Amino acid sequence: MSIQIRNVTKTFGSFRALDDVSADIPTGELVALLGPSGSGKTTLLRLIAGLEDLDPGRGSIRYYEEDITGTPVRKRRVGFVFQHYALFRHMTVFENVAFGLRVLPRGARPTKAAIRDRVLELLRLVQLDGLAGRYPAQLSGGQRQRVALARALAVEPRVLLLDEPFGALDAKVRTELRQWIRKLHDELHITSVFVTHDQDEAMEIADQVVVMNGGRVEQIGSPAEVYHSPRTEFVMNFLGQVNTFTGRAVGRDIEFADLRVAASDGRLRDGEVRVFVRPHEFELRGRANGQPCAAATVLRIHAAGSVARLDLQLADGKLITAEVPQDRFAALAASTGDLVYVAPRRVHVF
Repeated sequence: MSIQIRNVTKTFGSFRALDDVSADIPTGELVALLGPSGSGKTTLLRLIAGLEDLDPGRGSIRYYEEDITGTPVRKRRVGFVFQHYALFRHMTVFENVAFGLRVLPRGARPTKAAIRDRVLELLRLVQLDGLAGRYPAQLSGGQRQRVALARALAVEPRVLLLDEPFGALDAKVRTELRQWIRKLHDELHITSVFVTHDQDEAMEIADQVVVMNGGRVEQIGSPAEVYHSPRTEFVMNFLGQVNTFTGRAVGRDIEFADLRVAASDGRLRDGEVRVFVRPHEFELRGRANGQPCAAATVLRIHAAGSVARLDLQLADGKLITAEVPQDRFAALAASTGDLVYVAPRRVHVF
């Protein structure tokens, strides 16, 4: 493992930002710290970088089996990319990227020629060759973030850390840049950790996702694992849209919304439960066919995009959302006010 985080606690006065957090960052992987504002993800990133100190005696952080808990940030060899670039406005692109190399101790500092070659190589890597003489004010937001990334890579860090690197960019540029950074990571294979509150961003580019809430880790896993097999209600609710019901468990069956269906995990339960069904996990039919289903009235149809999204109202007044592929929607031929029948293909129970 590149980074091992063990039982880390961090307080600011009476506020506990992190509470007994443990996680492993595998070597060469791109890992997302994902969670809402105040979940502790940025605090954890700053502790990994050395920009904050751990509470005394409350946990440890290791790089490649070396305990760096008390090691100053300048000796950790981390590259850090901030949300708002933090570029030197009075320096050119070339000078910004070269800065970290030029301030190295004399014995570790490359020659001027080596610095020049390294900077030009990085500018080619981040697709900014030809812009070395420009100043940050002459660049777009996406270009500035690429300069910030090149500057972080210049010192050949052991670990690359990114704090909401796409947060200051507009939606189209953000989408393009995160696809590009995934491709860049696949070429460099540098162990990278990035903070985000954007679920789509984490799901699209991360190898592993650390879902955080209230200073604790809720779940760690691949994007597919945390999305399709959430371990807690928080993860279920936080990752994507979901329909929520109160129901009752009877053995391996779940009763809710005038339905009785088998629990997807097959576990034995008894008593009141919370039931979750994602919009795409509903099947819509034009008529009842003898299988478990609930009648619903179509309130609104959103047909633009790769799927059609329908806002529905069940007989008890409960509002739900269902999504179906466009070809299935065309075959359904439903209009606002029509009655359709809803059947869950999968239910998540807590």
